[in-house]
Amino acid sequence: MKSYLVVIISLLVALVIATPIFLVGCTSNKYNIEKYPATKSKFDYTIINNLSLSGLDRSLLANEDRGFRGEVAYTLGTEKSYPTSEKTYIEHIEEQLTLYSEDDIKILQCYIYLTEYRDKDLDANAINLIKNYFEILKSKNVKVLLRFAYMFEDKINTDAKDAQIIKHLDQIGKFINDNTELFNDVVYAMQFGLIGLWGEGHGYWYNHNIRKLITKLCNIIPEDIYIMVRTPDILSQVPKQFESRISVHDDFLVGQDHEWGMMSWKDPQYKDLLNKNKHTIADGEMPWGDYKENDKHFPIDGLGFVKQVVGYGLTTLSITHNYKEHRSDAQGTTYHLEKWKTEYLTKAELEKNNLPYSPAMLDNEDKISIYKYLQFHLGYNLGVSNLLTSNNQTSFMINNFGFASPLEYELEIIADGKKIDIPQKALYMFEQQIITINENVKEIKIKFTHKRSGSTIKLANNLPYNDGYNVINL
Repeated sequence: MKSYLVVIISLLVALVIATPIFLVGCTSNKYNIEKYPATKSKFDYTIINNLSLSGLDRSLLANEDRGFRGEVAYTLGTEKSYPTSEKTYIEHIEEQLTLYSEDDIKILQCYIYLTEYRDKDLDANAINLIKNYFEILKSKNVKVLLRFAYMFEDKINTDAKDAQIIKHLDQIGKFINDNTELFNDVVYAMQFGLIGLWGEGHGYWYNHNIRKLITKLCNIIPEDIYIMVRTPDILSQVPKQFESRISVHDDFLVGQDHEWGMMSWKDPQYKDLLNKNKHTIADGEMPWGDYKENDKHFPIDGLGFVKQVVGYGLTTLSITHNYKEHRSDAQGTTYHLEKWKTEYLTKAELEKNNLPYSPAMLDNEDKISIYKYLQFHLGYNLGVSNLLTSNNQTSFMINNFGFASPLEYELEIIADGKKIDIPQKALYMFEQQIITINENVKEIKIKFTHKRSGSTIKLANNLPYNDGYNVINL
C-alpha cells in the first residue's frame, strides 16, 4: 500500500510542478486583448487619378494630429525640463522645434513630471503652472501627446503611492473642466504614464492598482480623447467600458522580433494587438541611436521597421530617437532616420508587402525614401479621385493612403451651396468612401473638421483649400 501511495503522491507532485511550466509556455490566453475586425490590406477599387493627387507637398505636413513628433518635458514646480536636466522647460521646447524645423513636426510628446509633488497635493501655483505651460505650447502651434510621470531614476524613490496619484488626477480633472477649450486645443492624445520609470509602467517602488488608476484617468479625461498604455499586460487590465479608446505605444520598435518587444511575433495574440491598435490612435519610437547589443550599434532593417509601423497603424512616431541626437560616445554616427533619407522603398516592395502609399508621391523611378514615406503616410493621408459625372449624378471617391484613420474628424460635403447628407465612416488604412450626389453640380466643397479643436485637413490633391474646404470645380 505504501508503495502505491508513494507512486500516487509522486505523480501528483510531478503534475503540480509541470503545470506552471505548461501554462507559462502557453501564451494564447496570457493577455486579454479584444478582437477587432481586420483592416484591409488593399483597396477595393482601382484609383483613377483625375483629381490631381499631389506629390510630396510640404503644405500637407501642416495637417494636425499625425506624423513625426518631438519630445519635451516639464518638472512641475521648477524651471527644469527633466528633473535632472540643466535645460529649462522653455529651452527644451525651443530646442526641439528648432532642431526639427526642417521636418515640420506638429506634435510633441510631453512628460509632465509631478516629482516635486509625489507626497503632497497640487497647490494653486502648480495648477497655474500647468495652465501657463499649455498656453506656451499653444502659442507655438503644436499639439502634445501628454504623459504625467513621477519617476526618472531607478536608484532614487520618487514613486508616488496610489492614494496621492488619485488625488492628483482629481485635481487634474478639475483643471481640465475649468480649461476645456485650452486642453482640447493642446492635447492631441494621452498616455497612461503615472507609474514606473518615465511613466512606462516598470521599475516602481510601490504596489500599484493599475486597473484603479486607469479607471480614474479615463474618468477625468474627456471620453473622446484616446489613451495609450505601454504594454499588453497593462492593456489587459483596462476595464471593458474604456477598452475601445485604449491602444499601446511601442517604445522599442526595431523592425524585428525582440525580447524587449510587446510579445513574440509568433504569439497569435500579437496579430490581435496590431489589429486592435489600428482602430485607435497609436504612437511608437525606436531605441536611442546609441543603443547597443554585444557592443555594436543595433541595426534596424528599414523595410522591417516600416512593416512594423504599418502593422501597428501608427498615427505618430518619435523623431527624437535615432535621428539627430548627439550622444557623447557616438561622434560621427549616422542614425537610422537620417540614413533612411537615402534608402528607398520601391513600388514593387510596397505592393508586395501590402504597404499603403499615395501613387503620386513616388518619384519618376517609382520609389520613395523610407524617411519621406513615413513623414507623409504616418496617420492619415487622404486624397480624392474617381470623379464621375453622368445624367443627374456626380460621384467621387475619398481614399486613405495613410496608416491610420482620422478618427476625431467629421466629414462635411457641400455641393453647389447645399449640404449633402452622408454617412460618417472611419477611414482606416486602405479604406475608400464613395460620395454620390444625385444631380450634376459645378462645385463640391469637402471639409474634415476635428471635433474638439476645429482644425481641418488639407487633402493630398492639387485643389483649392479655402477656410478648411477642399474645392472641386467641375
